[in-house]
Amino acid sequence: IAVGLLASYGIVPEAAVQSALFSAELSLDGNCRPISGILPMAITAREHGLTEFYVAPSNADEALLIDGLKVYAVENLAQLVRHLTGTEVLTPAVPQATEHKRDTAFTDDFADVQGQYQAKRALEIAAAGGHNVLMVGVPGSGKTMLARRMSSILPELTKEEAIEITKIYSISGLLGKDTGLVTTRPFRSPHHTSSTVAMIGGGSIPRPGEVTLAHHGVLFLDELPEFSKKTLEVLREPIEDRQITVSRANATLTFPSSIILIAAMNEVTSITIQCNDEREVA
Repeated sequence: IAVGLLASYGIVPEAAVQSALFSAELSLDGNCRPISGILPMAITAREHGLTEFYVAPSNADEALLIDGLKVYAVENLAQLVRHLTGTEVLTPAVPQATEHKRDTAFTDDFADVQGQYQAKRALEIAAAGGHNVLMVGVPGSGKTMLARRMSSILPELTKEEAIEITKIYSISGLLGKDTGLVTTRPFRSPHHTSSTVAMIGGGSIPRPGEVTLAHHGVLFLDELPEFSKKTLEVLREPIEDRQITVSRANATLTFPSSIILIAAMNEVTSITIQCNDEREVA
């Protein structure tokens, strides 16, 4: 908005902004602050033939994930005006060499599991075919431990899958500062008190839920019977269609949800039913 006003007042030349996109939060002192959703903006800018992308410094690495754009890290509005008017030349940003950090989801390795041959075989088949799994057993038998290690035996992400996941986390505001491409498969484990909105997404401005944040990864529901019936029923569409449509008053959005669902519950040995003075064990 600020650049548009400057161009309309003739402070900056219109030719300098016609093929550029400007995305940052402008503070009251004129500094540029980072925002969420830079990666989808960069993809859209390239699709519409734009060649330059001006962002806050903390968003530069995320914008550089898309080829074909010159990315400029702008500290403040005055610096941008000097660049557009030719009194100062900004150098396009380049990817920063960062130390590779192993994702915490892979600190638990499937190879560390001793025993549990039948359960491991079932999870290996599920990982190979993208099947869903329900594990039933007594407390302490290792159901949660096995589920947390499922991501470590899934295939590595392709470049397209990694960009797709990064886009989701970008619009959700879950990418850390100076974070680049997400390179590991998500593992999401929502609490059994999670609402339907938290599970499938929603809000006045629809945002992705757990089924979308687990896209191309694992969604783990521990203590399955503790989840409400309504929450479990809304999982039908994302499991069957690999996507979820969220409709609200001001928008209808479709989020991807290609997930492997793993659920765990304790083994039920018997149930005592009492009716008046009679008892029956089932």
